[in-house]
Amino acid sequence: MGKATRIALGVTAVALACGAGWSQDSTFDFIGVGESMESAAAEENWDSVYVYAAQITAAAGADLTDRSADELYCIGLAHMYLMARAFDIAEEGLQDSRAEFASKMSQMVLNPYEDVRVISHGEQVTLTDYLVPGQTAIFDFSSEYCPPCTGISPYLQRLARDRDDIILVTVDINRPGHEGIDWGSPVARQYDLRRIPAFKIYGPEGELVAEGDQARQMVIRWLQEMEG
Repeated sequence: MGKATRIALGVTAVALACGAGWSQDSTFDFIGVGESMESAAAEENWDSVYVYAAQITAAAGADLTDRSADELYCIGLAHMYLMARAFDIAEEGLQDSRAEFASKMSQMVLNPYEDVRVISHGEQVTLTDYLVPGQTAIFDFSSEYCPPCTGISPYLQRLARDRDDIILVTVDINRPGHEGIDWGSPVARQYDLRRIPAFKIYGPEGELVAEGDQARQMVIRWLQEMEG
């Protein structure tokens, strides 16, 4: 599905949430639709998530009195998903700090505490925004045009998924459409990258514990331990 189509579907879902497609309904099955929404989210079927969320918010209206805790949970979750989608759509027309904020807010809802995620795509990034309390974070600066990067990536992903105490954040240094390793991208210049893959490792308390060769050796040791 193309990006334009996905955006159009998102706009439709947000419009429906404003009451364009459904009217308030006291007989609406909030819990049943909410469970369908959660199942779709678990499968990352976001188009369906937004439609379910729109149905829930439209049926709920503004009056939240006399709702059960489970119903309120579904309503709140639906609003969160639509908020994330609104920020995601808005990001297309925003610049600078607003675009960055919109992206962060969307990711906070759609990708909460993922074991493996990809960020940046060539733009400057604040690594500490992606830390998870109590988790060791490996930041892997990478490019699809770097054979060692693509070679080690599956092992890093497996490490993050096998170990409950580690998350992996891949920092894609390539700007969209740039062929070859994008050494001149904003994020590559921001961290003065001269060789990739490059790693920064943050501890569970949010402190930088290793970078450069030290971080590389830590990652290699963890991978060797994983292979047993």
